[in-house]
Amino acid sequence: MDKLQELINTLSEDDKREFRVFINRQKSKKHRKDLDLFELIAVNVDAIEIQNNLYKTPNKVAYHTLRKRLLKHLTDFIVLKQIDDDTTATSAITGLISLATYLFKNKSYEFAWRTLTKAEQTAIDNEHYELLNAIYQIQIEESDNEFAPNITDIYNKWETNKVLVDENEKTNIAYNFIKKEINEFILKGENKDINQIIESLLTKYKLNNIVFKRPEILYKVLDLTRKVMLSKKDFYNFEPYIIKMYKELVAKHGFSKKNHFYKIHILYMIAHILYRNRKFKNSNTYLDKMKASMLEHNKSYYKQFYPKYIMLSAANFTFLNKNGKSINLLNDIKSSIFKKLPIEDQLNIKMNLSIYYGYANEYKKCNFIIQTLNHSDNWLTKKMGVEWVMKKNMIEIMIQYELENFEIALNRIRSFERNFTQLFSHPIYARANEFIQTVKSILNNPSIIKDVNFIDKVTASLVKIPFEQEDLQAMGFYAWLKAKMLNKNSYTVLLDIVNQNKNNN
Repeated sequence: MDKLQELINTLSEDDKREFRVFINRQKSKKHRKDLDLFELIAVNVDAIEIQNNLYKTPNKVAYHTLRKRLLKHLTDFIVLKQIDDDTTATSAITGLISLATYLFKNKSYEFAWRTLTKAEQTAIDNEHYELLNAIYQIQIEESDNEFAPNITDIYNKWETNKVLVDENEKTNIAYNFIKKEINEFILKGENKDINQIIESLLTKYKLNNIVFKRPEILYKVLDLTRKVMLSKKDFYNFEPYIIKMYKELVAKHGFSKKNHFYKIHILYMIAHILYRNRKFKNSNTYLDKMKASMLEHNKSYYKQFYPKYIMLSAANFTFLNKNGKSINLLNDIKSSIFKKLPIEDQLNIKMNLSIYYGYANEYKKCNFIIQTLNHSDNWLTKKMGVEWVMKKNMIEIMIQYELENFEIALNRIRSFERNFTQLFSHPIYARANEFIQTVKSILNNPSIIKDVNFIDKVTASLVKIPFEQEDLQAMGFYAWLKAKMLNKNSYTVLLDIVNQNKNNN
């Protein structure tokens, strides 16, 4: 793909609108060819047609000059946007360093030193040791004027900080070795105790104590472990491990303001794994802790985590027989801040809302919401992953079945078979194919749904793994099918299946 087109394709529709304003900020030209080029690339017009649109006669030199100018504008826009969107102190510190450097160059020494001192304190407060190292280097270079502190004092601070910089680098390198070994573990598919593996790796790379001093490292290790556990559907073994690590960190060092992001994220991870383990009330308890943390420190991470908080709250309420509340929560976010959310959150909210309307038997609303996704499956696969798109297609088939559009449902099944056939050999996706083949059989022979042998065969083929490892979304598909065979309400059947032999206190 053309690199400029690839860059433009990373922009959301809101980003593109902001860029159009940005490129016209100086208003030096009434008509901008660089903006015309942007619009043409944004709709995937090829290079030859672009030149024909922009110039009366083809002009490769002018075209490539124009591309460079557009690339510079895009780079400036993205850099400024990254700074604006940065919820950490990194951008603030680098901005202060740049301002101090400018002031030193222009001999405004008192102002420069005040600015650099502010950058130093901000870096200390946020444990940005590498940036702090750069600040001390500048301080040493500029230590020969009347506003500078004693050079020996600066050197001593630099020396103390250098130990932390080295520790940081070693920790990050060790973490990446751990990540490599964990990824190899996933690829080999070995059936070993991942908690013991993590503990041995932490010992091997001498991170046992550091992870509790440095919540960032603990968060990264927990996130890696979580991904492995989710891939194995081993939710139960991960739950006590992550809660133990979180409580140990709180007891030993706790979370400071500079580590607040990791506190919120770890609380979300705990709430999510409790949800996976069908401990919905416990999950909501941790979500309450998460929300309380989101409100701290001037709500600095509130906007970032709010969509996750709402979506998981809604999921819990649905399985606590409060599906109407789930629908209201997602509709509220759709009518307020929806357009400001990342596209991934927008898509997940729409998908979840469609599912909850399905549980409420409002299939016309399901269909309407699914149709508002407004993107091809190829685009959605790049953005959300193949499993997400597969589930979307399965939901579309169920919706058409419920709306009694049986021919449309069969056409969707044929498309499903074509698009996902290569995945069906994989154990994770095999049951998805079995589910669709079952629906296909019912569509081709409606009376079969009452056949006892057919029902037994379906149950045996779709319920294969231990109950505690079963995925909640997979249960949703099976419950819908079981409800059809028993002529019952699918939401009632789902709650019966999910909550059987479970104590959700």
